[in-house]
Amino acid sequence: MRRPPVVPFVLGAVVVLAVAFGAVDSVLARRALPHRPVEARLFLEAVALWLAYGVAALVPAWVTLRVLARLRKEKEKGEAASPGRTVGAVVFWTAFPVVGHTALDRFTGEGQNVSGLSSPLPWLVLLLTIAAVVAAAWGVAWLLGRVRARLAGGVALLVALPVGFLFPLSVGASPGARSAAGDKPNLLLIVWDTCRADHVEPYGYERNTTPRLAEFAADALVYEDARSASVFTFTSHLSMLTGVMPSTHGARLLRTQYDPRRARTLPEVLREAGYRTGAFVGTDVLAGRTGIRHGFDVYDDRVDPRVCDTHAWKLLHDVQAVLALAIPALRNNGRPHWIQDFQRPADGVLANALEWIREDDGRPWFCMVNLYDVHWPYLPGEEARDALVREYNGALNGFLFRADGYDKSYEPTAEDARHVADLYDAEIFELDGAVDGFLDQLDLDDTAVLITSDHGEAFGEAGHWKHEHVFEPQLRIPFLLRLPGGERAGRVPGPVSGIDVAPTLLGLAGVAAPEEVEGLDLLATPPAAERLIQVEDRDHLDPTDVRLAIYRGPWKLVRRGLGDARSYVLHDLRNDPVGEVDVAAAHPEVFDELVGILEDLRRELDEIEAQEAGDLGAQADALRALGYLGDD
Repeated sequence: MRRPPVVPFVLGAVVVLAVAFGAVDSVLARRALPHRPVEARLFLEAVALWLAYGVAALVPAWVTLRVLARLRKEKEKGEAASPGRTVGAVVFWTAFPVVGHTALDRFTGEGQNVSGLSSPLPWLVLLLTIAAVVAAAWGVAWLLGRVRARLAGGVALLVALPVGFLFPLSVGASPGARSAAGDKPNLLLIVWDTCRADHVEPYGYERNTTPRLAEFAADALVYEDARSASVFTFTSHLSMLTGVMPSTHGARLLRTQYDPRRARTLPEVLREAGYRTGAFVGTDVLAGRTGIRHGFDVYDDRVDPRVCDTHAWKLLHDVQAVLALAIPALRNNGRPHWIQDFQRPADGVLANALEWIREDDGRPWFCMVNLYDVHWPYLPGEEARDALVREYNGALNGFLFRADGYDKSYEPTAEDARHVADLYDAEIFELDGAVDGFLDQLDLDDTAVLITSDHGEAFGEAGHWKHEHVFEPQLRIPFLLRLPGGERAGRVPGPVSGIDVAPTLLGLAGVAAPEEVEGLDLLATPPAAERLIQVEDRDHLDPTDVRLAIYRGPWKLVRRGLGDARSYVLHDLRNDPVGEVDVAAAHPEVFDELVGILEDLRRELDEIEAQEAGDLGAQADALRALGYLGDD
């Protein structure tokens, strides 16, 4: 058989391989994310990335062939590598980096991390992966030595194109058993991610950050003393959707997975009662692969380009993260990925939610909307900056401590904190307008709307920033409930929690809450002034760094640590609104009583917590080592 010209042959093979690998990668991505619709763009983007890998593989493939030629002494015989052998080398160097990374990623993902590489198993898997890829590359070389190249390429394209564009065939998710919903209200849950209560006008903020929310509050029940169940987006949202504390549903930073055996979800119960259910989220922290989509008919969580779902992109993601640690030009203000930033703006989230709400369906609906705009980084638009950001010439910008060139030894001043809070306020102002425009397009006469947050944010209070502690700026959240038609309004002073979201919305739907629910139906049982409220902060890379807080009246008790390392502080929030002054010595009776209550509540849970901490302790440096979490 006459050999074709090597260069055109190899370049054509690179194209065919990109299509074939792109098809396989697209199918795997869709199987991992079955709640997303099958879209041709995923395949096209995957092919483009695999094509880039194929071109990049030409250099190591050429080096490999030269080495093999020396070993075989072909150069002395005047032999050149056959086109088939050349393509085989390209196959290996195109596929192996991605396939090898995927094999090791099973041992280095969240919940396993780099500590998983300390055992022989991942390296054995890698060796087997290398052997499999070598065998596949040899098979391609062997095949091309025996069949016409055009025929092989044509068959490969004939198979890969329909697979990449169409498979797996979408048959739609089964909504399960339904009962008649009757005349029940629509339910809308809007979560302003990272929004602290004291920066919105209905909670007494003097700056004009939320004029539309202030109008909404005039027809709503404003719960004045609301706190999040935790300070991490995933665990807090899951507590809202299940009505239970994080220790009950079991999720945490090192285990961001929903376990349906531990608690049922609000959408699951509502769907069984005849509701259609949809969720639209603005952050990858709430990606459907975590299981949080359980019970939703539609779960819209695409926040980045489709190619970011592929195994080919995951390799590029990790390479970028590692290189950014050493190359300042790649750090991009703490976000090394120019294409992927794990979030999307409110406009897109709300547009998709509105389209779903307007579908022609006679059933009432429950819709959860997560809006991530107020979360770091703080990059408001020009109009909002002009309205709320005062003149400033200091060291901080909207990227804060992850900004390029930021001096880690610098101690932020009060002026720095004010500037960051200004940027934050401007983000809230923009979100306020976006939500108002969305609500204007809904019929609120038959819709109950609950607006709240998953946690707050600190701007230097008590020397802390972000939301990695249990000071009041990180826990106090807005909680506003507008009933259909605005039939009841007013301010409600009793303490409420994020775990009250699910039972309250179920009560509006006339549906009984599951037995395990720990929150209150706030409409059926108004919160008493002396109600005991809990907060759990278990979301740290060190699983023993657990912070628990309980509230009763004006008192707040905080416990940090596990076992013999436990320590306690008591705060009187009447005189210490941030919660930074320990008054345990001045009020020993209150302190002892609250410590006893907390220990009684946690006795069995502490044993479980200690065991989990031991299991997770070996992985404590994992996410940080891979650069997944950074320091945010």
